[in-house]
Amino acid sequence: MRLLRRWGKWAGGALIALGLIYFLAAMVLGLMPGQATSRVGPADYRFYACDNGVHVDIVLPAAGGGRDWFGIFPPRDFAGDITGASHLALGWGAKGFFATTKEWRDIRPGPVMRALFWQDSSVVHVTYHGDPQGLPNCRPLATDQAGAEAMFRYIDDSLEGSVGQPRREPLPGYGAQDAFYAAKGRYSLFRTCNVWSAELLRESGRQMALWSPFSFQVMGLLTSP
Repeated sequence: MRLLRRWGKWAGGALIALGLIYFLAAMVLGLMPGQATSRVGPADYRFYACDNGVHVDIVLPAAGGGRDWFGIFPPRDFAGDITGASHLALGWGAKGFFATTKEWRDIRPGPVMRALFWQDSSVVHVTYHGDPQGLPNCRPLATDQAGAEAMFRYIDDSLEGSVGQPRREPLPGYGAQDAFYAAKGRYSLFRTCNVWSAELLRESGRQMALWSPFSFQVMGLLTSP
């Protein structure tokens, strides 16, 4: 029994130490700028980054920049009427966690652990809604046509299925205007939902950190449109 207690204390201490190392690495790499693609055209494609306190969604016009998202994420995939929506929010993450965690009070250890240690497939969560302009948790941004097209390619490359025809996952949405689509890659401690969002922002020409697993790191670099 004494040996078990000793091992338990050691394991607990090791977990705390690993957590501190992870957080320290995130803080250090989050301060180091990564490469950014220079965008020289007129920045007339406007979009948003919106933070719910844990996760950053990228919010794009439902139609604009040469892309009509209604043709890719069509109304038939949604329980409600999304035809009047002006924007859509996109976020990437672990399938099991998304499906079982509509609110933070729904968090359970099982889905969290499977997500963190590569045991869960991934999805892109799509939500149609109105223009989030003026919301305190949303940052208005802009890029040129080349940046918009680079963002579109990144989203296309993140989705399973042929280009323009992503595979919808049979998961219940959080409401009538959202749906899930099968995505490539696996969520982990090192590739979080916010890392995906930061990479998408980098495609727009934004200079993002080398690694930003937390939402405040992503939003902290978005100081101007």
